[in-house]
Order: sequence, then C-alpha cells, then structure tokens
Amino acid sequence: MKKKFQIVGLIVLMICSIVYDFQKPEKQESEVVSLSYVMLEGEFLQNGKYEYEGEKTVQDLVDEVGVTSQANLHALTMDKIVEDESRLYLPPQNEDAISLNQATQEELMTLKGVGEKTALKIIDYRQQQPFETIEDIMEVNGIGEKTYLRLRESLCL
Repeated sequence: MKKKFQIVGLIVLMICSIVYDFQKPEKQESEVVSLSYVMLEGEFLQNGKYEYEGEKTVQDLVDEVGVTSQANLHALTMDKIVEDESRLYLPPQNEDAISLNQATQEELMTLKGVGEKTALKIIDYRQQQPFETIEDIMEVNGIGEKTYLRLRESLCL
C-alpha cells in the first residue's frame, strides 16, 4: 500500500513538473550593451565623461569628439587603445613643452617641483617603457595626481 502511494506521488510530481515547464515564461535573453567611458579633459570639444561602445583608439575619439584649434595632437599616441574608466588629457600647443620620451635630465629638472631624483626616475621609467600618454607620468614612483595636474600643460610626448 505504501509503495502505491509513493508511485502515485511520483506520477503526480512528474505531471506537475511537465505542466509547470509548459506554463513558465521563456527567458528572454536581451542583448546587454556594456558601455565604457573615458574622462576627456583639455582641448577636446567635449570635456567630461564620454561613453562609447566597443574598443576605441585615441584617434577614434579625436574624430568623434573633435578638438580645438589650439590642441597639441602630438601629445597623444593616436593608435593607443583607450582604457575603460581612464582619463585622457589633450594639452594646448606649447612651444616650451618638454617631451617625456626625449627630454634630458636637465630639461626635466626645469619643470616646477622636479628635482634630480625625480628626473632620473622619469628617465628610468621611459627606458623600460616609453610614455604613451601624459597621464602615464603618474606611474613614476613619487609623482601623484597633484604633481601631474601641475605639470601636464608643460609636457608632451
């Protein structure tokens, strides 16, 4: 008798499961578009948060957003892939700008707040890996955001 109840119970569960499968709504797999963003600063026509889809190069952003006539495009590496949630600064043209990738120790020391040790750290960093953006100077030990903000208009690549 107990076996009959077990079998009947199992059959009822199977029927309920089949009915539920037919009645439950289908999962709608909607395409979730993931937007990336970059903070644009300086001589871009649009400053602030810029959202984009997919993979973009700096050149793509320059073409889409536009730049002012004073923009120093030599300060950017145009074929560099833009990293999500990064900051991109485009300085104005400055005849006295110092090249992070080519300046001598003495030239680097002319920057306000950059002494002999910091200049050597910048040179050591670029020997390992050339600067691709001006923001990369913050990767040098001892140079933080405040120093970067103070120096960025005097720098180029």
